[in-house]
Amino acid sequence: RELVEDIVYEEATDPTGLFTDDAAKEAAEAKALAATRRQQSLMQGYTGNECSECHNFTMVRNGTCEKCDTCGSTSGCS
Repeated sequence: RELVEDIVYEEATDPTGLFTDDAAKEAAEAKALAATRRQQSLMQGYTGNECSECHNFTMVRNGTCEKCDTCGSTSGCS
């Protein structure tokens, strides 16, 4: 009986039990989704800078300055 209890205890406290195939699959899918969204943002011209007015990250190049694609404000150049 002690041997069975020891085995059950070891399985219950096994740190590798947290890293299941399902968790690994979910992490891989989330990483792929983030990469896809990053690629789409770059294709739309977003620079990754935050708008000082609406605080969205939808700034696009506008000549030598940037313009917010959401609210239309500029980074200060016209």
